[in-house]
Amino acid sequence: MLGIVIDGLCKAGNTQTAIEFLRAMEKRGSPCKPTAIIYSTIIDSLCKDKMVDEGLALLQEMIEKNILPNVVPYSCLIQGLCNLSRWKDVDNLYAEMKVYKIVPNVFTFNIVVDALCKEGHIEDAEEVAQIMIQLGQNPNLVMYNSLMDGYGILINAYYTTKNVEAAMKLFQEIPQKGLTPNIVICSTVLQGLFSSGRYLSA
Repeated sequence: MLGIVIDGLCKAGNTQTAIEFLRAMEKRGSPCKPTAIIYSTIIDSLCKDKMVDEGLALLQEMIEKNILPNVVPYSCLIQGLCNLSRWKDVDNLYAEMKVYKIVPNVFTFNIVVDALCKEGHIEDAEEVAQIMIQLGQNPNLVMYNSLMDGYGILINAYYTTKNVEAAMKLFQEIPQKGLTPNIVICSTVLQGLFSSGRYLSA
């Protein structure tokens, strides 16, 4: 019941009140002891409020209390850190996940790839995608959208044949993965082809 209340408070933007409920649960102890889900809910809300450092502190508090986190709070924190371009802290969280044998999921990788692409770091984003594949996880359409959007940004800012060719190569890879390119992906490819004068291909 308290978990439902905390979830509702966070969704309503009352994160501080949710933390007060968390502290009350801690004082009462069993059977009201906070779970990993409750901590994750509050960490997610803190990150959405751009209070990432408070979220990081809450994660460490979980670990100190032997409430082992899963991939969810880490993904929330990684998103918050990516939004603030705190890449060193993102690397530290990835290293911490390895220590606790927590494997990033597709959602986690999508967050990082999208953030890197928006900042124009397409090569770094591709490296992250390759790491994901090495871990046995296949990119989904969300990730391809981010990568193609990143190429679109590059083509707009620094038009080169290399960028267009890389975008085309990625575009051709999508159906090979059993995915269907959407209008965002097709628009990026068309833009690159028209920019390079390849009207017939477009």
